[in-house]
Amino acid sequence: MTDAALDPEQFASDMNRAREYGTAVPALSTLYPDATVDDAYVIQITVLTGMIRRNDSIIGAKACTHEDQPVFGLFPRSALMGSFEVADLSQMIEPSAQPVLVFRLAKELSGASITEADVRDATETVVGGIEVTDYRLGSPDGLRPVDAIADNAGISKILIGEHGIDISRGAGLEALDCSFTLDGVDTGVGFAAGDPVASVAALANHIGSQGGSLEADWFVVVGPLRKAAPLRVGSRAELRIQGMAPMVMRAR
Repeated sequence: MTDAALDPEQFASDMNRAREYGTAVPALSTLYPDATVDDAYVIQITVLTGMIRRNDSIIGAKACTHEDQPVFGLFPRSALMGSFEVADLSQMIEPSAQPVLVFRLAKELSGASITEADVRDATETVVGGIEVTDYRLGSPDGLRPVDAIADNAGISKILIGEHGIDISRGAGLEALDCSFTLDGVDTGVGFAAGDPVASVAALANHIGSQGGSLEADWFVVVGPLRKAAPLRVGSRAELRIQGMAPMVMRAR
């Protein structure tokens, strides 16, 4: 804990150095116990703004939960992996892999009154994805929701699958069979993500309330579908979701 007032610019700079040196910095909730969700989003946007200035544009978004509270993040272009790319862990701190659903948008979602029907209408297809998360913040007591928000929901890398399913006519996503293994071991049942379509609508309304939108060519990640597991050099993650093409991601 510190007596100094929270400076979002300085905290964002500290987080960038954590990535550069591969060492976590104390969590926002540890240094500033009174930090709010709004404070955390200011830090998140400050970090992302710096990336955009370095020509690392935003191409997607993420909706998840942390301690049952919604957490939203944005994907820079540098996070997107190619189909045969191997995940490079050399600059990560404590990477984990987790299975997610990926909504590929064909229409923009704008405004703060987006419905689930709007999401279905805007979605071209839903595919599987393997996401690599890596937090720059650390706490012996675990991260709180404000930490997850400030650290952009742990977004690091994402491998997006092909050949998904059409949800425009009401196809359900909540009960899809899903298998996720890391080095041949099932990672186990994770936290319930709720209705993925509702999660995308909530994300769109959050961004819309700030004057932004989910753009027509973006993807939106919702999850995890199963429990995340630590990712190591040489690891092999495999994802199978009912009705979707199987996926494999390797790490180096």
